[in-house]
Amino acid sequence: MTRALLFIVVAILCASCRTDAQLDPIQATAIIDAAEVTDREECLYQEVARLLEPKGSSPISLQNVAVAATRFCSAAVTKRLQRAASVSPSDAQTLARDDQMKTEHRAFAIGLELREKRTNAGVARN
Repeated sequence: MTRALLFIVVAILCASCRTDAQLDPIQATAIIDAAEVTDREECLYQEVARLLEPKGSSPISLQNVAVAATRFCSAAVTKRLQRAASVSPSDAQTLARDDQMKTEHRAFAIGLELREKRTNAGVARN
């Protein structure tokens, strides 16, 4: 039941984030270097794990955790995208918004992964 609910929530979340006028992801990767991406990924794991409730959480609270972790871990990347000289200001804003949405999705997936690991660890102990 819970897995089905999570699947539906993730599907709705993913569908709601689609845009017809997305910029080429190569533009964003030219602005952000690999070290920043790696640092942000590590930060997301740490923040989501810290914010995730120890015993189960609803998909809504998991989404709130993903948003909070994204804001915390993406501040430098967002500033860099918004100040990018290689794209127009509106394109830079679009890149920053798209990056934030993708990062929120990643943080949500990390939350699901961590919650699943906790559930499996709890089952193994019993």
